Amino acid sequence: MSVHIVLAPGFAGFDALGQLEYYAGVTPLFRQWRNREPRTHVALRCFDNFPTAAVPTRAARLRSYLAKRIARGEFVAGDTVALVGHSTGGLDIRWLLRELPRSGEPIAVDGGAGVEPREILDLVNRVVFLSVPQWGTNLADWINTHEIARTVITAELRAVVAVSQAPLLDKLQNLIAGAAAWLTNSDLLLAVEDALSEADVDTCGNDPLRTASAQEAASELALWLRHMASDFSAIEDLTAEVPADGPKSPAHFSLEDRAGELANWNSHGIRTRSYATLGRRPFRFEPGKPAHRWDLINPFTYPEVSKAPDLSAGTDLVYRAAYRACAGGPFAYPTDPAFVPTATHLGSREQRHIEIWDNDGIVNTASMLWPNGPETLLVDGDHEDITGHFQRVEAIEGRGRRFQAYDLLKSGTDFRATFEQVWRGLFDFCL
Repeated sequence: MSVHIVLAPGFAGFDALGQLEYYAGVTPLFRQWRNREPRTHVALRCFDNFPTAAVPTRAARLRSYLAKRIARGEFVAGDTVALVGHSTGGLDIRWLLRELPRSGEPIAVDGGAGVEPREILDLVNRVVFLSVPQWGTNLADWINTHEIARTVITAELRAVVAVSQAPLLDKLQNLIAGAAAWLTNSDLLLAVEDALSEADVDTCGNDPLRTASAQEAASELALWLRHMASDFSAIEDLTAEVPADGPKSPAHFSLEDRAGELANWNSHGIRTRSYATLGRRPFRFEPGKPAHRWDLINPFTYPEVSKAPDLSAGTDLVYRAAYRACAGGPFAYPTDPAFVPTATHLGSREQRHIEIWDNDGIVNTASMLWPNGPETLLVDGDHEDITGHFQRVEAIEGRGRRFQAYDLLKSGTDFRATFEQVWRGLFDFCL
């Protein structure tokens, strides 16, 4: 019998863009964990998805991926599959498991090989949720109200990767060199610069491997942006406010729908575990009350105006802006009578109260408290820390990129020990 741990990405969707990995540092940790004592037939698999497509579309791609593994004999009867979803990836898993029992037709893969939906259900016995917006997130509502700006930015990026990256790189480097300290401290800018450098064929000289790698990186980046430009439906599937035309995402399911999900999982012997991330609070919001929405026409709501200097120390503008946008909005505690805004802290095992405005820079923390409720394991960190992007990791030399992992959201948290504790516990649970 083999255990297959499948990592599903969240919003962004990739397994790797060039040398940039979605789940950074997880594979080396998995090897250490597996070798700690004899553990045979345990495999870690990374799945890549469409970056910003609707949840049903992303779930269908995950279904096809699992069906192919069965059709090719990689997953066989007696094996078990553990699905691990970060952020939107958790909603993809929920939609997949909800739809499989309703699917009457075989899943056709690899030129006509048919796989019964039941075969997938029979394999899945563990599901892990990492920072999943089970009830939506204010950040999605905020982004949804700025569609024009989002479209313009994506179009500009697509135009850049279609040609040589050198002109934009020069502009970006000049910007970083002349910017204020708060801007030069942003790893997000470093990640953009590295992505463009890695994809720049003009800097490869006569090195055929470097040239081929740059062409591959440029193609991956161009396709990724093309997907984003053509289908950005995921943002509507992540909103805290239920769409006027009804639920289209597990984040918007009714209590009755959710009860049906749990019943389905129980009937198939699927056990779940949830991890919720709680970011550092850079603002002084009033306990017990919602935070005001970040209003672009009201300067007093801007993150650099409303921040608390002592609380925001060690954070960068990217994290503060994301946290501020996520803090205020339509998200409210779920109406489920059984819902309690508390979670079990991973380190102390104490019950912690979660404020309505608490978040990890991307998702409201209280939205992550399902289906495990107070048993959800709470960790101090931001949305990207838990995927391994809590520190800079140098990339392989000679490939155009300086780093392969970053502290994408500088939330001022030392996450190294917590990262190892989360993932070792996750691997143990998947067995």
